[in-house]
Order: sequence, then C-alpha cells, then structure tokens
Amino acid sequence: MYHKVNPARVDITTPTKTAIPPLAGKVDIDATIFRLAREISQLAPGPAASLRRNPMAGSGTAAFWQLLASYQIPTQGRYLRGWATVIQAIAIATPKGRDRNKPSAHNAANPMGSALHAAGISHLRLARLLSAREDMRRELVIRTCRRLASKDTRGFDLRTLARFVLYEDNDLHAQKIARDFYTATVRKQTHVD
Repeated sequence: MYHKVNPARVDITTPTKTAIPPLAGKVDIDATIFRLAREISQLAPGPAASLRRNPMAGSGTAAFWQLLASYQIPTQGRYLRGWATVIQAIAIATPKGRDRNKPSAHNAANPMGSALHAAGISHLRLARLLSAREDMRRELVIRTCRRLASKDTRGFDLRTLARFVLYEDNDLHAQKIARDFYTATVRKQTHVD
C-alpha cells in the first residue's frame, strides 16, 4: 500500500539555507505531496482520524511513522515537526469516510491562496498566518486547514502548503499564497462591478 520514493530523487548530501537542519535531506516535494495526499485518501477511517487529531501524540501514530518511513522523509528536529504538520493538514483536508475512491485533498489547479479566499478567510487571518513563525505557523496552518475542510473547497495545491510549512525562512511561499489570495479577491470584485 505504501509507495517508495525513488532514491535517485532524494538528495541527502546538499545542505539547505532553510528551516531544515543541515543533513536533514532533500525530498522531492511535488512527487511526495501528490503521493502522500493520494495515499492518505485511501487510508481506513481509524488511521486517517489519528492523523487528523495529532500524528505525533505520544510516541506518534503508526500511520504517521509508516508514511515517513515509506517516503524516506528525514526525521530530525524541526523537519519532523514540519512534516507532521503537513501530514496532519493533508489528513484534515481529505474528505472523511470509508469510500476508498474518495478524492485526494491535492488539487494542483486550485492555488492555496484562492482556496483561502473561497473559504472566506479574512485579510487579517491571512496576514497572521503568513507572518507567523515556527510553532505558531504550524498551529495556524492546522486551524486554517480545518476551516478549509469545513467549507468543502474540493482540494487545493498542497505543494504550496508544504513549502510554506517546511521552508518558513523563505518568504517566496508566503508571497505566493498572498498573491493568489488577492488575485482571487480582485477577480471577485471585478465580476461584481
């Protein structure tokens, strides 16, 4: 059931200048998020619910550790907490239920900023989310995903969410979310006028 990452795509020798500690490795975010979202949508209700609640509660849920091992995701420090947030957010955004054919929460055609706008996220909440750091950022991402899930946004581009969480020292990801949010705002205003 779990898919392995192509070892040729995993580079554990290149240090990065991001929130990821040196030697933590580099994961192909695009491929990993696409497959993680699909796999989480196929989980039985029990493991999916444990991921939605808190994948690192206590010693962590079995489903969480299996996903990390299956995708060879490094587990050092902030990187582990970041991936726990990404996996929890994907589980929250994934439709609930026993239907093994339910859609993945990943929809590359729907930018995260557009999804936030469609869900009615206020400008103030967006500003708080985009300016938050470390633990507060992870907490606000989870809250925001709960809001998106309650609004039935039909999925959004989870790659942007993952980069926003994992690479918090790189403002380009927050800027992309803001640009997409305000582009959707302007489009809506243009259609109303």
